[in-house]
Amino acid sequence: MTLSTDPAATSDRTAWRRRRWLGALAIGLLSLFAALDIWLRRENWQFEDVRAYWEAALRLREGLPLYGGTDDPNSYGVFRYAPWFAYLWVPLTYLPRLLAEWVWGAILGASAIAVLVALVRLRTAAAVALAVLLLPMFHSLVQVGNVQPLLIAALAFGVSRRGGPLIIAAAASLKATPILYVFIYVARRQWTHVAVAVLATGVLVAPILLTELGLYKTDPGASFSLYYYVSPLAWAAAASASVLLAAWLAWQRSEWVWVATAVAVALLAPRAHPTYATFLVVGLLAGTRDRVASRTLRSGSRAATPSESARESP
Repeated sequence: MTLSTDPAATSDRTAWRRRRWLGALAIGLLSLFAALDIWLRRENWQFEDVRAYWEAALRLREGLPLYGGTDDPNSYGVFRYAPWFAYLWVPLTYLPRLLAEWVWGAILGASAIAVLVALVRLRTAAAVALAVLLLPMFHSLVQVGNVQPLLIAALAFGVSRRGGPLIIAAAASLKATPILYVFIYVARRQWTHVAVAVLATGVLVAPILLTELGLYKTDPGASFSLYYYVSPLAWAAAASASVLLAAWLAWQRSEWVWVATAVAVALLAPRAHPTYATFLVVGLLAGTRDRVASRTLRSGSRAATPSESARESP
């Protein structure tokens, strides 16, 4: 007996196997580089960024200017966040500093792990590759004690929830550019969410006006942004273009608004770092959940239509 085969089906299976092996190879190479990077940084647990949080909280305890401390815009001691974050750190200053650093590091580590696990659970080659690519970045952020992993986790898991506007406000009061995530609400036409996020951000940032504004460091200093490496004009052009694109996609209700917004959030910052690529996680995780929810609703609507018609027929 001769078995007949469909050439088109055979070609599709071959292409699928090829993509699968190429994906596995890419993930393997990325894993190798990630492991090497983490190994080389294995002893660099200095929690340098904690210095800014710690010293700002101590200045509050001692009645000193919140935004004082150093004139060097590149110093780890520069505090650029909203006052509430310094007040949040005040209780930690009653602990031994080493213990406070490791408590904070544990919070950041748990946030990073939650985000990376969520990426892997998407079970796509692109998501797994992104998780492996970002692993060393999250690792370095935890090592220096930067708040970024906590922000990413909060945004990735919280923007689409009831408290999403408040999460955006908290993130924006710390790093400013996450306010652009209101574009997600624009795409959904959730105007109340937009208003709440903007107003809450204003409430969290407004206390800066009660501090010594002359001591606040507006100089972004050295960083990996276009502002520093090219020119302020190049940065302004790229940032404006990315924001306008994200706004247009939001108005068009495009499913790409999540990714475009994440890119705009990273490019808009005049003081940036390669680890700002972690903002892409917010777009991938939350955007994927939105697409799944949308498909589920459409499928439910189609499934309900025949039964409703049957009930209405005489």
